[in-house]
Amino acid sequence: MFFLKFIYTILYRAFYILYNKKREAIWSTAILRNLEEKYNGKFDEKTFDKIVFYFSLEVPAIYDAFLSVYKRRANQEEKRRLLYYFICSSIFDNFFDNEELTDQQIHQITFDTENFTSTNFNERVAIYCHVKILNFIQDKKKYLSVLQDEYDVQVQSRKQFDENISDAELEEITLKKGGLALLLCSFYLDNETTPAEYDTWYKLGNVIQLVNDLFDIYKDLKNGQHTLPNRMSDINNFNQFYLKKVQSLKVSINLIPSSNFSKLTLKVSLMGIAALGIIAINQLRKIQRSNNFLPNLNTLSRKDLIVDMENKSNLWAWIKNVYSLSKK
Repeated sequence: MFFLKFIYTILYRAFYILYNKKREAIWSTAILRNLEEKYNGKFDEKTFDKIVFYFSLEVPAIYDAFLSVYKRRANQEEKRRLLYYFICSSIFDNFFDNEELTDQQIHQITFDTENFTSTNFNERVAIYCHVKILNFIQDKKKYLSVLQDEYDVQVQSRKQFDENISDAELEEITLKKGGLALLLCSFYLDNETTPAEYDTWYKLGNVIQLVNDLFDIYKDLKNGQHTLPNRMSDINNFNQFYLKKVQSLKVSINLIPSSNFSKLTLKVSLMGIAALGIIAINQLRKIQRSNNFLPNLNTLSRKDLIVDMENKSNLWAWIKNVYSLSKK
């Protein structure tokens, strides 16, 4: 019985996500263009594409998955808040990464917005979206606390370019960076987030960050950025670490107060994300083979490190892993 439910759910979710991703991309593009006209400026192409991509994917793949427990989908206002979040987070990433603003200025524009004097298009749009979000948030104290933690970890993440960063520091930064960033998204929904859902959002963010780092090993090595995956020496140890994070996420999902049948869409959707990490890990396992350690990752080719999810064998392995993770 579970097998039939799983096949129906994963096929439905795949078509649902692909179809709605296109719709959300069109909708979000129109809003971004309106903001450009309103504030007489332009998003740079890379930032524009980043906002549209992540927003249009998160709505059907994550937002609607969480809301399936309540037998509904995200409404237009919930989507708009999420889009404003991605606008803010993308622009603020540029503030940090490109050193467009000092840390003090970034803190002021975030937490003392009224006293920050904007000087360009990006600052004006970021302030507009940030204020719109804050006007909706019911529990501002809790939200600003999470936002403060996210700001702190963004500052700390610069240590990832320091070869002397410890493994413990790197793990803390990695998990917080992913967990807090996704946790913020839960505040934009109309329904009140339960403690189990709150925990699930955070742990999903942990897993997503690890998946992103696994898929970005080649790029991060070239950029000189230290991550948990590109620093590992034994893929089997990392696999155990990763699976513990996935299991912790599953425990939180199971604690959400709803029937198992109602949570099937949520579990399959989130395990679909987690299974991507397993595909990347298995690719590295083939490289390590029966050896005790991986070779120096800097000596491997782009082909060795890039995970091709259009490859039929990877796609089939992904489906099998989603099934296994969702069933347990």
